[in-house]
Amino acid sequence: MSEPTPPEGSHAWLRISTPLTLIGVFVAILRERFDPTTFSDPALPWAWKEDLKETGIFIESGFNEEIEARNARPAVWVDRAQNNYGRVSVGHQDQMPISIKYRHETFYSSAETDMLLDCTAPKRGESMLLGSIVQDTLHMTARYIEEAFGLRDMSPVVLGRTVPYEKEKDIWNSPVVFRVFYEVRWAGVPMATLLTRLYMKIADKDDPETYFRDFILKA
Repeated sequence: MSEPTPPEGSHAWLRISTPLTLIGVFVAILRERFDPTTFSDPALPWAWKEDLKETGIFIESGFNEEIEARNARPAVWVDRAQNNYGRVSVGHQDQMPISIKYRHETFYSSAETDMLLDCTAPKRGESMLLGSIVQDTLHMTARYIEEAFGLRDMSPVVLGRTVPYEKEKDIWNSPVVFRVFYEVRWAGVPMATLLTRLYMKIADKDDPETYFRDFILKA
């Protein structure tokens, strides 16, 4: 697989901002891997097609598990487990832009998301093979993926034991898990303004705690 070339003048195709985006990224990557027009040696035993009636393999987010006929074909269900944020870093003027006129500050923090890919199939051996292909694909292209999507790092990709799928007793599952490290960046404009307005509402209160407590009790 050749190394991707990001657009001129940039170091990545996009910057990840939410775990939901990560799910979409890995769904898209695996769809391209199993696309029949993608060269593979040896050839893959399944071909992904956009038409659900014609595709030989489902590659979907974990939210789409109710697809009809999912039990009759192999599938990769991409989902996430926990998502953790690190400490918030405030940008300095020489690093992160601050607009005094609009009280605009830019912040960032590290983020870690555990990705969980269920590789399911009606036959145990088929699920094992599918899980192995998915693991190899992500492990062997991890550095390219990091560069293309601006990720800090991807942990080693782990292929778990093939066991009966917990959501369907007649299906086998080979889980593939790994952790993605990335940066979250945001501007403090709406929150700074919001907190200022809130402060003005409680500045003349004798007991701000009572204000908040009564506010909730009246809701």
